[in-house]
Amino acid sequence: MTKFNADTVQQFMAAANKKFHGQNLGMTVAHPAASYTFNKKTNKLIKLVFTCSITEDFAQVGGGKPDKANKDAIKEVADRAEAHEDKHKAGYNVAFKKFDADGTAKDLMAKTYKNEKEAKDAIHAKREELTASLKTACLALHQSEGLLVVTPQKDGSFDITMKAAGATGCDDSIKM
Repeated sequence: MTKFNADTVQQFMAAANKKFHGQNLGMTVAHPAASYTFNKKTNKLIKLVFTCSITEDFAQVGGGKPDKANKDAIKEVADRAEAHEDKHKAGYNVAFKKFDADGTAKDLMAKTYKNEKEAKDAIHAKREELTASLKTACLALHQSEGLLVVTPQKDGSFDITMKAAGATGCDDSIKM
């Protein structure tokens, strides 16, 4: 988590937007990878492991001297940012589980290849499938949420709503 000092909810969101780019208040990134050992005598993969680590960062309350209305709004925005990023992490974990890393590795290790390049190409193709599934999970979440809207009210409080982000915000969410 990244803490931001702010006196107003607008300052808090502006600082988070600057760090996370655009209107983002956090970033959860999936890192799909594969490591392998290839036997050149048998032209087989003798070890293959697919992994998908996930890094999560989001805006959190740091400090500052907000009034009560801004303090409450900042806390709510921070809590919602964390909850949204947690949903991304959960979605990536589900996508990776559905990918069936062990079964995919077993299938690829059962094959005989012409050479190591052909084996690497097969691994790369499977990793691309995983990447597509991870991006689909991100986009599915953004069909229902991802954009926080803060509206000042006449009494000095703030109305905070979550809207669909649409087909945005997922381009930097997968790193290989």
